Amino acid sequence: AALASLRQLTVRGVDLNLASRRVSIASLQLVQPAAAIARDAEGRFNVQQWLVAAPAAAAPTVARAPAAAGPPWQLALRDLSLTGGQLQWRDAAMVDNAGGGPVLVDVSDLKLRLQGLAWPAKAATAATLPRLQLAARVGSPATQERAGAAGDIDWAGRFGLAPMQVDGRLTVKRFPVHLFVPYAGRALPLHLQHADASYQGQVRAQATPTGWQVATEGDAQLTELQLNSRAARGQLAGSGTELLTWQSLSLQGLSLAMAPPARPQVVVREVTLDDFYSRLQITEDGRFNLQDVAAAPAETGASAPAVPAAPAATPATSPADRAVAAAPAAAAASGSDRLAVEAGQVVDLDIGGIQLRNGRVDFSDQFIRPNYSAQLTELNGSIGRLRSGTREMATIALRGRAAGTALLDISGQVNPTAKPLALDIRARATDLELAPLSPYAGRYAGYGIERGKLSVDVSYKIDADGKLDAKNQVTLNQLTFGDKVDSPSATKLPVLLAVSLLTDRNGVIDINLPVSGSVSDPKFSVGGIIWQVIVNLLTKAVTAPFALLSGGGGGPDLSVVQFQPGTAQLADAGRQSLAKVATALADRPALIMTVTGSADPVSERDASQRAALEARLQAERRRERLRDAPANAAGAATAAATAPASVALAATAAAPRASAPMAVVPAPSADPPLSADDRARLLKRLYQQTPLPDKPRNLVGLLRDLPPAEMEARLLAAMPVTEVTMRELALQRGLAVRDALIGSGLASDRLFLAAPKLRASGEGDAAWVPQVSLTLSNR
Repeated sequence: AALASLRQLTVRGVDLNLASRRVSIASLQLVQPAAAIARDAEGRFNVQQWLVAAPAAAAPTVARAPAAAGPPWQLALRDLSLTGGQLQWRDAAMVDNAGGGPVLVDVSDLKLRLQGLAWPAKAATAATLPRLQLAARVGSPATQERAGAAGDIDWAGRFGLAPMQVDGRLTVKRFPVHLFVPYAGRALPLHLQHADASYQGQVRAQATPTGWQVATEGDAQLTELQLNSRAARGQLAGSGTELLTWQSLSLQGLSLAMAPPARPQVVVREVTLDDFYSRLQITEDGRFNLQDVAAAPAETGASAPAVPAAPAATPATSPADRAVAAAPAAAAASGSDRLAVEAGQVVDLDIGGIQLRNGRVDFSDQFIRPNYSAQLTELNGSIGRLRSGTREMATIALRGRAAGTALLDISGQVNPTAKPLALDIRARATDLELAPLSPYAGRYAGYGIERGKLSVDVSYKIDADGKLDAKNQVTLNQLTFGDKVDSPSATKLPVLLAVSLLTDRNGVIDINLPVSGSVSDPKFSVGGIIWQVIVNLLTKAVTAPFALLSGGGGGPDLSVVQFQPGTAQLADAGRQSLAKVATALADRPALIMTVTGSADPVSERDASQRAALEARLQAERRRERLRDAPANAAGAATAAATAPASVALAATAAAPRASAPMAVVPAPSADPPLSADDRARLLKRLYQQTPLPDKPRNLVGLLRDLPPAEMEARLLAAMPVTEVTMRELALQRGLAVRDALIGSGLASDRLFLAAPKLRASGEGDAAWVPQVSLTLSNR
């Protein structure tokens, strides 16, 4: 195989001075030079074959005096030109990170013009530096795929050797960056399938004792990028899945300034990203594809140990949750996101604005059965000026479509270079169809989804201390579950009841899921907190279902309706809570309610006796009014007929018996309160009518007049409080609640009266209040 060839070499104006060791050449021309340089898998270059080892020198027999040292050789080349050059580079020692290789690069149409070269190099001003013009095409061999897509390089400017420096204009068109990716080694966690780089602008660079000083001004582009995951060991090269592509990334007004030890400064007037695409995927074994990006394998090529998967039966460690947990690690490991480190900024970045056009994101979950996939499409928007080193945030406005149906709108401010992240953003998605999410519902909720729409309105804010304050407003419209799914990962919590509690009469669930914490905490996880909030909602369907009636579980517990002690009359708090319950149930037709009245024979004893006495006094006044109008019997009968049933019951129960005093079950009464005179008169009459033991009498056996307080005390003591009377009181309380709810418009078939309960008094007597307990269930 030919190693090198040259069509013509022309040398003119040679001036050689051996004494002074000076060579001067006016012109040196090379026409169609060609070379094929290769390195084998062991690292040996083929050019080593050109060299012939010198024979071993015989030992000198006679000592010779050292030759006198002369001046160093000097070379002056006024004009060097090269046309039609070609270079083939083959490197079998370097394979790409997808397992392919070797590296194959062809350089063709090489042109070079060099003027004013001097050796040894001497310090010179910018105007006296040698002038250099260089042009070439760089691409893959003709046997390779896409061989015609070669890139052009054109340089015109000056260069110097003492110190090393360049200053000129560089033009690069569609330079094939992917051909040189193997030199990044297997430390690169991805495989760059294709990328063409272009640049046009001024470049100035000079070597200094502290490092290279660089200054560039121009425009850059990276087009037709295709970034794949790395091929698994044992798979064919290039078999990794597609992760990121775009048609064009344009950096207009790109300026780079490096002057060590100062931080590099990068200024971009405007960034435009066109036709971009990203793939997010959960594999069949539950791994998130960005996990492979986050952890690069060792140079030995050994596979990194897989993160142990959490038990599938635990919903909080589902693949989606592991993906959420892995994403921060992937972002932290990505070089593009390492703009802030503990020591401070690595780069001073100033971007005037970013335009995003026609983006698309594909998400697929191969772990769930059946598989799920969704798309974000028509992503268009802009990001305002972004500067590092400050907490000034760039405005963001992004719109698109989710899953082909939901409209996506993101707005707010962000600065990803700040530490901690500076963020104040709001995102809204409306009318996302829920039926495609049925595989997730079946696996984790135990029921498939027949239909429904989802809308979300979230806002996330991170302050300078790293404190996150987030609100997630979630609206579910017409969520309808299907058949039960036998899934070992499904929660045991009452999902259907929770949905019924949260759904209003229009079939809408509107809840807010708050999230808070510190992003500086390494254990902080937004996804984990949101999942815990959802679990708490489902748990409240069991422990405090009435708290869900106000939406989101943050409302008061309405499961207890308070009553006045010893009576079946609602307390003020009970009336207020009952009004809220009636409104909530009217909005949730899928719920039914059970009413359970209760009473405490011990703690309510005194109040019950006093209420019974008051009921007898009111009944006595009604009889007194009837006796005062004996001729109007018909009117009295009419009044009795129109009296409330509870009043009639109290009046009947209050009738005295000859054998023993009668304890009544006090019920709600519409009677006006007694005046002091009426009360004293009726109390005396009731005392006289009631057979009580040991009534004080005078010498002739007549009842003695007693003070009203003493008569009241004797009557109260005689009021019996038994399980029968207290159970009847509990029943009357339940009836009062049921009747009140029916009166508010609720259908009676949604209300069930449970058997009354008597409470066994204990240590909690002071905290217990007379009440009716309400329980909910779905139809």
